[in-house]
Amino acid sequence: MKRLHLAAAAALGFASFTPAQPPQPAPAAQPAQPAPWANKFFLPDIEKNRDQAAPAIVTHDFGSVPHGTLCTHTFTITNVYDAPMQITEIRKSCSCLDYVPMNKVLQPNESAKFTVTMNSGKFVGTNSQTFYVTFGPKFVSTAVIRVSANSKTDVTVNPGSVVFGTVPQGSKSSQAVKLEYKGRNRDWKISELASAPASLDVQFAETARGGRLLGGVEYLVTVSLKPGAAAGTISEPITFKTNDKETPLIQVAVSGTIAPPLEAAPARVRMENVAINGSGTQRVLIRAAKPFKVLGVDGAGEGVSVELPTTANTALPVQVLTVKFERKKPAALDRELRVKTDLDGGAILTLPVSADELK
Repeated sequence: MKRLHLAAAAALGFASFTPAQPPQPAPAAQPAQPAPWANKFFLPDIEKNRDQAAPAIVTHDFGSVPHGTLCTHTFTITNVYDAPMQITEIRKSCSCLDYVPMNKVLQPNESAKFTVTMNSGKFVGTNSQTFYVTFGPKFVSTAVIRVSANSKTDVTVNPGSVVFGTVPQGSKSSQAVKLEYKGRNRDWKISELASAPASLDVQFAETARGGRLLGGVEYLVTVSLKPGAAAGTISEPITFKTNDKETPLIQVAVSGTIAPPLEAAPARVRMENVAINGSGTQRVLIRAAKPFKVLGVDGAGEGVSVELPTTANTALPVQVLTVKFERKKPAALDRELRVKTDLDGGAILTLPVSADELK
């Protein structure tokens, strides 16, 4: 009888009477990974508050933008560590992302600009993507930057931004973009210009409207450099107000550089590690938007002398000066050279020359 019960149990699938195994312990939780210390470089107030913790991710939200807008944002990178830092690699998660290369080596406490862009013409709706910015080379950390935008198709901008490129100071330059609304609001309009860079003159005008039945409206936006615009980089957007509660503000990105009449590279001459009775030499490129001649240099002295370019009597867009320093005493050096030219009736370039005190 006992064998019969066992056979029946086997037939019903209960042949195994192995005792239940004790529950296995859950795997140990992995310790949370610390945030990349390079993220601290991108914090806007890091120079004043260096003890704050690095965030897990650096974020920037462009908000709702017209489809086709080239969204632009410039971060200030500040090296808060005691070692020189530079960007060694940049990776991005989407072809809609781009950046302006920053090749500068940041010394301790030094800052620089890092500009990123997101092309809303390559997606529709909400999108978040990531930059991975690696710093090094001696100490390595990769900052994580997340940017997002909502690309709205009821408003489009063509082209997606105003790009001036490099323009000589005082030159005339204008760019135009078409802004088109295709939504359901039959009375949609741009009500006013909310903000614009001081160097720009912005005009906008309605050029077409579909009427009460068809709807839709087009605007032509014309952006011009002001005649007296100061030299420097343009990276602020133009912002318009609309009567649309869902999209009350529309931004158009603007980029460009207004080049001064004369530029020096390097902009400041530093004579490093020059011993007593020793000397140092540095070549300086003087550039302009059009050919010019170097007429002379004032301000030499305290061991500083200047050799004029061999092409000084020939008008060229680039001239080369050779600055020499012969140290006779350990005191610090701080002088300004004034490079005289025939450009635009006698433009003068100021070139600082310095050397640290020997101790």
